[in-house]
Amino acid sequence: MPNPTFLYRPVLQELTQVVNERGLDPYEAYGWLHEQQYRLGLHPEAYLSSSITSGGHARDDSLDMGEIIARNTESARLLAEQLATDGQIAPDSAIEPVYVGRTPWSQSQFMEFWLSVIGGFSLKRGFISRDIDHLRTAAHQAFSSHELDLDLMTSGADPELRAPEYFKMSGAFAQLITDGAEANPMSTLVRMIDTDMSLGAQTERVFARQIGAKVMNICVLKPASPKDLSQVNHLLARDTAQLINYGATIFDTRDNRVRLALTEAG
Repeated sequence: MPNPTFLYRPVLQELTQVVNERGLDPYEAYGWLHEQQYRLGLHPEAYLSSSITSGGHARDDSLDMGEIIARNTESARLLAEQLATDGQIAPDSAIEPVYVGRTPWSQSQFMEFWLSVIGGFSLKRGFISRDIDHLRTAAHQAFSSHELDLDLMTSGADPELRAPEYFKMSGAFAQLITDGAEANPMSTLVRMIDTDMSLGAQTERVFARQIGAKVMNICVLKPASPKDLSQVNHLLARDTAQLINYGATIFDTRDNRVRLALTEAG
């Protein structure tokens, strides 16, 4: 079976280049992405949340950061392709943040971009520049009302000290939608690689719940299903969690071996 075609992959790779060449901020980048969606007729539905610098292979102290990023990115790619092959996601509407590479953005700026993407804030065709200015202004006013400390958020402080600032940003973006900002939020967030180890991924998950998007876990199904499949998946989740923590590949994609499925997180 041929690999599924993920239409957003080349768009996000080009976005990286455009951000670096033009010096776009997160809101300008969001506007550029909207223009491409209009041009290509794309409609995002699933956000594949992955931890790339803190997840999976980052548990292996023998690897440098470049190799950690490369291996985690490859693991996320394989998982996404298997989910598409198994009919769990539609590759033409799945956004994989791992395909945005290095940019000058701070961590807080990355969060502003991805929360805008997940939130699906509407930008009118022909008025995108105007609308991103409005979105930027509204977001930063919300940051102020939520007493968000951007300097602490982007500092090297202990994650426990920085975590509240991440969640304040999530709350600020969610408040924009509550207050009536036009938006078409993504319908599904899929927890991919090691998302419990990343403040950014945790924040994405919180935001998805705040705006009513489904948060989905990945489970493994065998073709010959046992009587108590839920118990098997519980054991698989327990046993594979540690393997994933060390960067292992946990599924065999050969025909008639295993399939991946999504289950809604509790």
